[in-house]
Amino acid sequence: MNTKEVKAQIHKNADHIENGVAAMAASLANGAEALGEQRDELQDKLRDFGRRMLDSTKTLTDEATKQARLRPLAVFGVAFVAGVIVARVLRR
Repeated sequence: MNTKEVKAQIHKNADHIENGVAAMAASLANGAEALGEQRDELQDKLRDFGRRMLDSTKTLTDEATKQARLRPLAVFGVAFVAGVIVARVLRR
């Protein structure tokens, strides 16, 4: 092989490598973009879940407050039993 053939082969291989690197970079960019979109979707779903949970918590709190007003002795009894259970658990 002469020098020109070797140089041509080197240039051909270098072009092949550059094309492969460019294709891999494009693939990584597409993957990063897809991950960003999935992250945004997940973030929206989590925000929606958080809002629903907050609404449920507010509803439950309102209901518990209503029941406490209607039956204060029952609330005292439940609190007393819960306190006894916590005290026993903490002694162990």
